[in-house]
Amino acid sequence: MVGAGKNESFNPAQATSALINVAMCCAVFDCLLSITPSGRLRPMLATSWSADAASETWTFQLRQGVRWHDGTEFTADDVLYSLRWMAKPGNGMNANVAAVDLDHLKKTGPYTVTIPLKQAGPLFPYSLSMAWIIKNKTTDFTRPVGTGPFVFGSLARGERSTCRRNPAYWDTGKPYVNQLTLYSLQDDTARLNALLAGEIDIMAQVPATQARTQLYGDLRLIRSTGTSAQCFYMAVDRHPFNDVRVRQAMRLIVDRRQLVDVALLGYGSVANDLFGKGLPYFDGALPQRTRDIRRAKELLAAAGHATGLTLNLRTSTVAPGMVEAATLFQQQAKKANVTINVTQVDPTSYFDPTRDYLKMPFAQSFWQGFYTLGDFYSSSVVTGAVGDETHWANKHTDALVAAAIAAPDARAAQAAWARVQAEQYDSGGYIWWGNIDNIDAASNKVGGLVPGPYQNLGLPTGLTEAFLAS
Repeated sequence: MVGAGKNESFNPAQATSALINVAMCCAVFDCLLSITPSGRLRPMLATSWSADAASETWTFQLRQGVRWHDGTEFTADDVLYSLRWMAKPGNGMNANVAAVDLDHLKKTGPYTVTIPLKQAGPLFPYSLSMAWIIKNKTTDFTRPVGTGPFVFGSLARGERSTCRRNPAYWDTGKPYVNQLTLYSLQDDTARLNALLAGEIDIMAQVPATQARTQLYGDLRLIRSTGTSAQCFYMAVDRHPFNDVRVRQAMRLIVDRRQLVDVALLGYGSVANDLFGKGLPYFDGALPQRTRDIRRAKELLAAAGHATGLTLNLRTSTVAPGMVEAATLFQQQAKKANVTINVTQVDPTSYFDPTRDYLKMPFAQSFWQGFYTLGDFYSSSVVTGAVGDETHWANKHTDALVAAAIAAPDARAAQAAWARVQAEQYDSGGYIWWGNIDNIDAASNKVGGLVPGPYQNLGLPTGLTEAFLAS
């Protein structure tokens, strides 16, 4: 897998910073429920869940007989601790429990948890489908103890991690393999060579150039269309992006079709400055934004940049096609008298908030793994969001998102989410240019690997299925 250097961790709080961390957590930990590649919710540590008539309080019945890797019993106390731990500032799963009324969270039995919400949440269980449950009172993840299909073995950051089969896994008889090793490799060619040589069995995030020209032998591509997307983003509190006219002009400069065809070699589809294509309540009725250099120049002139504009764009190799997209955007912008200087950032620091992440005024991003628009917007634009790349933080937006999440029925939800998306489409800091196919590769010796729309390797469930499938 694409490595994350010193940021590699089995701590679920840091999982969203890198796909390799998601895989680590899927191996060692379980969620209350998971989402299948077809989009259905599946029982995991919770066997059932139900809401009151207003969808304001949810009750989860927990699986009995589950053991942590150290042999102790899994109970409601672990769930209560986990949900409160997720809510702490800086935790990457903060958005998953943002709607929970933590003061009134309680257990009504050793295997029953009642979760009250701050407002109605008809889709709330989806928010828990990638929220890993940790053991009560856990503070240290150097040797993580989970309930998952694999038991932690070792971690050498930037090199590899190993896990061994959990013989006491609650899903009796599974997993079917004895060991899982995740190799951390930044270089795409090195990863492909390892796959071709049989040194690894699965390669995540295959670049489009390799997918088209270099795979051969006893290998197969695993490709799925889905919700993954790439964008350029602008910090709206930093000059010159604090002027909405500049942001609007930048969106009109982009040739989205060319970016998909060249940077992704066609392994994707044109986006429309909104994330979430394929998710419930995505607004596909908005006009497809296209390139308009004349109008872009007019907006830049009105913003005081009639003679041109020079910008510094940060990029990285954290996802296939990102550097190529940055270089192509640099060329596209010249026709609008916009000079873009492209700088590559170390991939191990690109999504690290202690180093580069959230500090770059003009950069690129790659988002995947969301199952509802509520989870995405709670993670990206609401005040205090852990991924507030555009520095949006707007109380009006917070209210719009809250109303959309609490919408009592599908018709009301569609209208409420249309208002959220219209605001971002018109004046937000994102330029979503492409929805990306998830492309991975595997040896034909590996069975059960299920592609899915949410992340590479079908995560969170697809990779796990490769080890659980009969």
